[in-house]
Amino acid sequence: MAPWINPIWRLKEYLFSKSSLPYFVFAVFALLLISDFFSSGYILTLDTIVSESVYNFTSLFYGLSPSYSVAPFIAILSFFNVFFSVEFIQKLSFFFIFFISGISAYNLCPEEWGRGRYFAGFLYMLNPFVYVRFMAGHWLLLLAYAVTPFAIKGLIDFFDSPSIKRAIIFVFLLTSIFVIETHTPFLLLTVLGVLFLVRMVEYRKNSDKIFTLTKSIILIGIFLLFLNSYWLIPAFVGSSVPLGDITGSDLNTFTTKQDLNFNTLFTTASMYGFWRAGYVYTKDLLPYWYLFFIFILFLAVHGFVLNYKHIKHGIYVKAFGAVAVLSVLLAAGISGPISGVFEFLFNNVFFFKGFREPQKFVALLVLAYAYVGGMGVAEFEKIALNPARRAGAKKIGAWLIIALALATPFIYSFTMFNGFWGQLKPTDYPKDWYEVNDFLNQDEQDFNVLFLPWHAYMDFKWLPNAQKRLSNPASIFFDKPVIQGDNIEAGSIYSSSTNPVSKYVEFLLANKNKIDNFGKLIAPLNVKYIILTKEVDYRSYAFLYNQTDLELVKDTENMVVFRNKHAVHKFYQVDSISTIRSWDDLLDISRTGDVMDSAFVLGNTTEIHLSNMQALDQREDSPVKYEVAKPSMRYVVFTEKFSGDWKLGGTASEANLGVTNVYDAARIEGQTMYYERFNVYLVGYIISGVSFVILLVVYYRENRKKKQIF
Repeated sequence: MAPWINPIWRLKEYLFSKSSLPYFVFAVFALLLISDFFSSGYILTLDTIVSESVYNFTSLFYGLSPSYSVAPFIAILSFFNVFFSVEFIQKLSFFFIFFISGISAYNLCPEEWGRGRYFAGFLYMLNPFVYVRFMAGHWLLLLAYAVTPFAIKGLIDFFDSPSIKRAIIFVFLLTSIFVIETHTPFLLLTVLGVLFLVRMVEYRKNSDKIFTLTKSIILIGIFLLFLNSYWLIPAFVGSSVPLGDITGSDLNTFTTKQDLNFNTLFTTASMYGFWRAGYVYTKDLLPYWYLFFIFILFLAVHGFVLNYKHIKHGIYVKAFGAVAVLSVLLAAGISGPISGVFEFLFNNVFFFKGFREPQKFVALLVLAYAYVGGMGVAEFEKIALNPARRAGAKKIGAWLIIALALATPFIYSFTMFNGFWGQLKPTDYPKDWYEVNDFLNQDEQDFNVLFLPWHAYMDFKWLPNAQKRLSNPASIFFDKPVIQGDNIEAGSIYSSSTNPVSKYVEFLLANKNKIDNFGKLIAPLNVKYIILTKEVDYRSYAFLYNQTDLELVKDTENMVVFRNKHAVHKFYQVDSISTIRSWDDLLDISRTGDVMDSAFVLGNTTEIHLSNMQALDQREDSPVKYEVAKPSMRYVVFTEKFSGDWKLGGTASEANLGVTNVYDAARIEGQTMYYERFNVYLVGYIISGVSFVILLVVYYRENRKKKQIF
């Protein structure tokens, strides 16, 4: 036999073996779920916004974006984007979300559970939580959710037989989820805590095992801290406060919504409760839908009752039972019976602010239903396959229950098929979006673009989905840097943004009826063009046509483009600083002088000295480092949003307009502009990188030993 035939023969044997069947089954259903997305175009839905330039991890790597924790994952996507289109990567990601969800839950269950493993996989793949999160565009959350059972399996293996090797496997799995998304790992840590407590109760009379278990958990904690330093160090070093822009108002806005016919606990227990309305759920179309939920609950309770004392699996049955109860209570948030406890955790445990929308805890509930419910199905399979029993009512009944169990996830979430019941369709951006982007790219100057209307989310009439609401895609679509609305306008919350540039633009828009020189007032932000897209309330921006210093340069079906007549520069220099009491003073000053003739510092007195503004040449060495020409005037203005971490010649800036940066040339030493906070990120990346290599080496050494350490 030729040497190349043997590997092919082995592959053929595996592909047609019993062990490959579940992979084939879940792959088929994953393909069915996304089959309506195969036509050309992107899937754009609420928080899922993509374009050909979306996978640019540069700003994440340098810490210039608040989502820096996912920088390694975006880097991986950027690498694949070299070989594949964004459209292909997006649809492949959707396939993996469903396929991995099914196969990971299947593999979490022991082999002897038989068809119960398929029930677990189907339920974890098809449920109201996955449905609504996909509709809301939370694809990173769902990708992390899909991988979670693998991490739980690693955790169970570790608790069964603690070793350094298994500790490293679990840490790598958990860190891989941190790389994708930051909420799900904290859900996993909740499971870790429950398993630890259950084990402690089991070992309560054995101090040696308690000590070993505690030592093991501490070791895992140390590994996690070092491996995740790339985002933990920047999050806690310096003036930034993790999730500091989330307040108590968010709890009321994003609280779990109960079904009209049931209370909040029943709603979350049935895997519903997402705060945002407007989606077509199975429960809206299926009469007596709750009977299918009660059946799922029955299977889970059946599996729990018959196995919580099981010699091998009982400890995990108890743990998942506790996780199910805890997740139902926490998912109800301030609308549930432990509202006071949830609010206390929200105010006192930093990462709990990430769960301002508590329905995320339903992810743990689905995991518990899948695991314990799969065990319940396995119990009926024991009856159905028992050779000691004759074919009779019990066997027939058992087979009928198994068949219904396997069908239930498909019935309970049938709106996930047929393009999510026709609510999502592939599309591309309108042609004039590309036309405007090409127009802007013809201007080689380094400038910003202001995108209006000023909304973080808005309805786009060209979107073919049932719901037109979409996170503003301007900043990821246009190649030039875009200033756009970051005001979420949800419930009573207009904005949670702390960006001073946003606050300044909002001030100008609030005073638009007093302004006829908008171009002059946005010139300090280096805004050369304004794009007004003809969506939602765009007619309320008609004041732009009346500005003396804006020129209409393009008008298309979906967009209007204005050019600022004032000269703009990324760096410029002036001879004086003018102190103002508030931005209202600036409106008065702008009518008599040029706001770029002076740097303005918010203070208690008003002292106006105007002088001629001049551009200052610069060379960008990286997004965090510029070489600036030697200034001939007293002050240098840098038009990035204000940050004390931007140092010119080692000197921190004052806040021009309270928005951008101004430096006293007499105090600077050298002409290098550097974002010093990047050093913090760099230290974190180095620690994480070194830790990864060390843990990898230790893992392979332990793998060779093939023996337990603890």
